[in-house]
Amino acid sequence: MNPGDSPPYDPEEPPELPPMQCDACEGALQSPERDMLSFLLLDQLTAPIIGCDDHFQQFASICGYTTDTTADLLDHRPAGGVPCPSCGLAAHTPHQPLVQVAGGAVAILACPEHQSELITRFRTGLDTQHQLTTQLDTAGTRDVL
Repeated sequence: MNPGDSPPYDPEEPPELPPMQCDACEGALQSPERDMLSFLLLDQLTAPIIGCDDHFQQFASICGYTTDTTADLLDHRPAGGVPCPSCGLAAHTPHQPLVQVAGGAVAILACPEHQSELITRFRTGLDTQHQLTTQLDTAGTRDVL
């Protein structure tokens, strides 16, 4: 095998995961049945994601900083399904990206374009959250002085 090549996909063998503190996320990510599948609705995007409920909520909340509407989570298949055909097939594709959220992670089961968009929105949301909490901390410090 050449460097950079990935090993052949074996559906019987769960993928190696980075170390994480959340047992629920780890179990969901290794589950071949995709028991913990939810759908993130963000603007015009509907993306299947896997993880635990707590880290789903955190991921959606942080992505919500990048929209004027809300980032909603559904525990059932949305009406109309997943509009992007490539995203609809992504659940059957090995090696989906993991996004670390606090002590856990979520896997984004979407096409590369929508994965990139969600990861960018999550990072932007983290930056926004950091700026907001820094501004609140600074404002609270001034009030004490």
